[in-house]
Amino acid sequence: MTRVVRVVLLTAIWILLWSDPSIANLLSGLVLAVVVVAWFDRRRQGNVIIRPIAAVKFAGYFLYQLIASTLVVARTVITPRDRINTAIVAVPLSGCSDALVTLIADAISLTPGTLTLEVRREPLTLYVHALDVRDINGLRHVVRTLEVLAVTAFGDDDALEGLVVDDTTVWRGR
Repeated sequence: MTRVVRVVLLTAIWILLWSDPSIANLLSGLVLAVVVVAWFDRRRQGNVIIRPIAAVKFAGYFLYQLIASTLVVARTVITPRDRINTAIVAVPLSGCSDALVTLIADAISLTPGTLTLEVRREPLTLYVHALDVRDINGLRHVVRTLEVLAVTAFGDDDALEGLVVDDTTVWRGR
């Protein structure tokens, strides 16, 4: 979608939200739309391509992690322990557009017991809080596997080239 189309679309939405097609609403919507489009076009763009088989692998791995983490959280709640091993772990990412980083961060946050706290751009790093961490490298590996599967499923050619190592051995059964 070109910038002009986005500006026109956002301006139309603005006028519809005000439900008054006046000149003032048109001009204010136009100014706001130009600012929004200009601001978000400054960010790193990446085409999102859908590869169906890889998307199913990503969804399957996410579902597996969802079930496994639900069981870990349930065990943590039920089992009486004095100490829970929480951690905040920095996980470097490579080869991701903004859309892919958002997908990975949302997948982490949707998984029980984990939460994406922050995303840093330089260098591209996710900060993940986890409820029950027994192996920090294991948590990094899970996030890295999510990244590789997301880039493989939805990334463009630049994103695929940005992947340094395909370390999805967890999904392949090691």
